[in-house]
Amino acid sequence: MAVVGALGGILAVVGGLLILTGSEAGSSGANRQVLARASDFAVTYNTYDVADVADYQKRLSKLLSPKYEAQFVKVTDAIFTAIKDKKQTSGEAKVLSTAVDNIDEDSADVLVAVDASISNTDNDAAVLRHFRWVVSFEKIKGEWLVSNFESVAPVTAATVTPETPTPEPTATEEGAAK
Repeated sequence: MAVVGALGGILAVVGGLLILTGSEAGSSGANRQVLARASDFAVTYNTYDVADVADYQKRLSKLLSPKYEAQFVKVTDAIFTAIKDKKQTSGEAKVLSTAVDNIDEDSADVLVAVDASISNTDNDAAVLRHFRWVVSFEKIKGEWLVSNFESVAPVTAATVTPETPTPEPTATEEGAAK
């Protein structure tokens, strides 16, 4: 019975996120703009070949604030150099869902769920990766640009009945709570 209740709760949360995405997207032009930009960012960010860092940086530069772009170039130069021998590529990016967390006239935060396939010399086949982010935007000269993004740590759900003790948090949950 507890499993049925947990599944019902999960479906309610997922359904609520989908409804939120739909209602947020239809409520204002600014919401639609940041949701579209978040999707563009997620797909572009997850489509690369380490052999061509310049192309990757150029494609993303159109979506990033000038300050964040400077940080992004430094980070990608270092990371792509470190993994160049692995011949890593990422593609088949698919945005699963987006939702506006908050928005005002010149800033916004958007929740993004995106999957992408990662290939490199360590794997015989592409590996599907699941990414969950909060993407922050600032409006500069009338355009919504990414000013930061952070990964969202997964949370493990557990059901508790009166007969079972409350589970202890895992290290991941403890770290996420801090």
